[in-house]
Amino acid sequence: MQNDQIKNNSVKSTEDKEDKNNLDQIIKELPQLLVKHAYAKLKSGQELTASEMKVCLEVCKTYSTDSLQKKPDNILEDVPFDINE
Repeated sequence: MQNDQIKNNSVKSTEDKEDKNNLDQIIKELPQLLVKHAYAKLKSGQELTASEMKVCLEVCKTYSTDSLQKKPDNILEDVPFDINE
C-alpha cells in the first residue's frame, strides 16, 4: 500500500513539473498567436466592427516590436539652421 502512495506521489510531482514547463511555453507563444490572429483578422477583408478593429490594432501595438510603437522621426528636428528667423 505504501508503494502505491509513493508511485502516485512521484507521478504527481512529475506532472506538476510538466504543467509548469507547458505553462511557460504557452506564455511565450501566446503573444505571437494573438498578433498572428489579429493580423489575419485585419487582413481578411471581412467587415469588422469598430470594437473588433480596436482590439486587433491594440493587440498588434501591444505585442509588436518597439520599432513599430516608436513615434516616427521628425526630419525638421535635425535641420542645421534656425527656422525661426
